[in-house]
Amino acid sequence: MGTWFPKLSEWVQNTKVTVGPPFYNNVAAPLALLLLLLTAIGPLLAWRRTSLESLKRNFLWPMIGSLVVGFVMIVDGVRPWEQIGYFYALVAAMLASLVIFTVISEFVRGGCVIARHTGRNLPSAVGQLWHRNTRRYGGYIVHFGVALVVIGILGTPFSREAEKEMGYGDKLDIGNYTVVCRSYTQDDNSNYSSEWAVLEIFKRGRLDGMPIGTMYPERRFYKASQQPQTMPQIHTRFTNPFVVSDLYLVYEGVNEDTGRPIIKAHVNPMVPAIWLGVLVMVFGTAIALVPNATPVPAVTPARVQIVPVSAGD
Repeated sequence: MGTWFPKLSEWVQNTKVTVGPPFYNNVAAPLALLLLLLTAIGPLLAWRRTSLESLKRNFLWPMIGSLVVGFVMIVDGVRPWEQIGYFYALVAAMLASLVIFTVISEFVRGGCVIARHTGRNLPSAVGQLWHRNTRRYGGYIVHFGVALVVIGILGTPFSREAEKEMGYGDKLDIGNYTVVCRSYTQDDNSNYSSEWAVLEIFKRGRLDGMPIGTMYPERRFYKASQQPQTMPQIHTRFTNPFVVSDLYLVYEGVNEDTGRPIIKAHVNPMVPAIWLGVLVMVFGTAIALVPNATPVPAVTPARVQIVPVSAGD
């Protein structure tokens, strides 16, 4: 559904302009990627003192790391030349990785300098580094959180959806999951009547192994309000140390002819990264509000004023 979007032409020509999701995908996505790039490189460019040597020192290893992330995604099956959504996801992942690696490198490089001059270990030196300039390093942590949010959003092109009428023992394959219907039943009480299914979740291709979880999507009908309510179930799983996905199961209702439930499944990769990113942003903001450490006063001997002595004394 299109969204009303005011433009200068509307004020000049007195005509309304309506645009839909493709407009925002084509306009907002490139702008968001540009802002993400500036988030990575902007804070590390010294004002009027940026040189090729400083660029190499600050960005060589983070750039290599982001290129490795892009290469791994292509090897894993992301084809940016096939769909524009995959292209945006690949670029966003590389830029988000660049932000994360630059933030980590700033903490590590600064902590190594303090550790070398004070003899502290690295974690203690990083803590002292943060306390010397809380606004700067708190801002870095906020940038880290923004990168995590972007990583969560870029999983959208890889979302999957499936719907199936499921009886006893029926299977539904979606993404890296296989959903098996073990039972379905009904219940009635003074408050509401309900229908639900008992669904076992397996990792795709390993039905002979142990299930990774059991889910109970439910649909209720409240008698007082005469309103139905769907109670979806969510399962979060780490497919590897870098990928998190959410499986949503929804009880859509019952086929009146067969009496079997209709189950709708959604797989949304990386959604938990959005919530984690928001928490990191809040933490970085709190860090930035902490006052800087009070400089330690240096103790110097008092100056002794020498009184000139006359010749006759």
